[in-house]
Amino acid sequence: MVLAMGFSILMTTAQSSYKLTTSKNLIKGTSSMHDWRCIIEKQTGDAEINTTGKLEIKSLFVRFDAKSIKSLKENGSYYDEGMDKNTYKALNVEVYPEIVFTLKNISNVKTVGNTSNLTVLGDLTVAGKTKTLSFPGKAIVNGNNITFTCTTKFKMTLFDIQPPTALFGTIKTGDEIILDINSTFTKL
Repeated sequence: MVLAMGFSILMTTAQSSYKLTTSKNLIKGTSSMHDWRCIIEKQTGDAEINTTGKLEIKSLFVRFDAKSIKSLKENGSYYDEGMDKNTYKALNVEVYPEIVFTLKNISNVKTVGNTSNLTVLGDLTVAGKTKTLSFPGKAIVNGNNITFTCTTKFKMTLFDIQPPTALFGTIKTGDEIILDINSTFTKL
């Protein structure tokens, strides 16, 4: 009986491995000409998560391929490569080809049904600089999938990135950017 109870406790607190399977992550900002947005096309990630009872995330790690950031027009089509080259130069992608997010902690977890609102604390590494950010997020459990959505704002200069310019400095990019995350992890 004691062995069965111990096994039951282990089962309810066991973490499961998850892999990032789909995502639509956007970077948004402003310029002296118009607002802009980019999509991050390539990323990988994994996590250790318990969805039994209160959501627990033991670990979550995502790598974004900085060279896969593509500028989008309002209609969703791509701009020419010139826009992207400015982004790659600002991020120094030849030296720092990845943007990395490592979860440190979640807190303030409030779960209703299959949806948990929470506060995310993690390290974001951009262009070789790591900063700890905290922001609100949401996790939706749907069978073997967990979709994380969140939005956070920060300044490029926080990571020692000079906001890009174009046309000999006549078009200037605003310092503040918005990162919109919509990523689905699937249980392995």
